[in-house]
Amino acid sequence: MIGSLDPEERVMENKFYLFSKKSCGPCALVDKYFNSIKVDTSMIEKIDLEDFSDEPIPQENLDLAKKYGVTATPVLIIANANGVKIEERVGGMGITQSIRQLVEKYA
Repeated sequence: MIGSLDPEERVMENKFYLFSKKSCGPCALVDKYFNSIKVDTSMIEKIDLEDFSDEPIPQENLDLAKKYGVTATPVLIIANANGVKIEERVGGMGITQSIRQLVEKYA
């Protein structure tokens, strides 16, 4: 369920989570785009879900993915200070086409 956001909650308490994998083509597109735009994306926490690695996915990352129902990558989740999902974008195009507006609205 996506919660509502009171305009007064727009303090930097919102969390931006980008669920991604190194082996994912659209994830690489998102990374490349974030590096090229003139918008501060430093508040976005990258959550690695790489499953083609010698190292297991950290349990903390798996728990966060489960909490927000993430089953594929890339996915950008914006949650409020209480951890309630307020926005979600799925896929490289969906994320890159809306990141400026999302940062402006929630950061």
